[in-house]
Amino acid sequence: MDVNQQEFPILSTLPAQELQAHVDSYILFMKTTYNVRYVGFAVAGLFGIYNIFISGKRVTYSEKNIIEMTMLTLGVLIIAILIWFLVSILKKNAALKKGLRATAEKHALDKKSFLKEFNAFVIGQHGGKGVYKI
Repeated sequence: MDVNQQEFPILSTLPAQELQAHVDSYILFMKTTYNVRYVGFAVAGLFGIYNIFISGKRVTYSEKNIIEMTMLTLGVLIIAILIWFLVSILKKNAALKKGLRATAEKHALDKKSFLKEFNAFVIGQHGGKGVYKI
């Protein structure tokens, strides 16, 4: 991985394999955070389907109970999926922070400036919001 020495003086001192491992971890972290959007689209789609096809129609009492239980089950399933994504995102973020912290300590780098350069590098290359405090 080529890093511009003038633009990123701290990152250019790191071994390429070590930096590439951190960038790969960041990419994996960002892919997981983007997956939450799909759950949001699913919720919007279910809400739309419910409003278009189900609400406002006359149904019997037993059909009403079936519809309510189905919607409740889907709601619980969506909440479970969101919790699973949250746990996964937090684990990947913690692993990335731990790796960055270890690299900063191993090479005796200032953590704040190292994180600032790393964020500028990965946001410029891959987008996203970067990594917060390490």
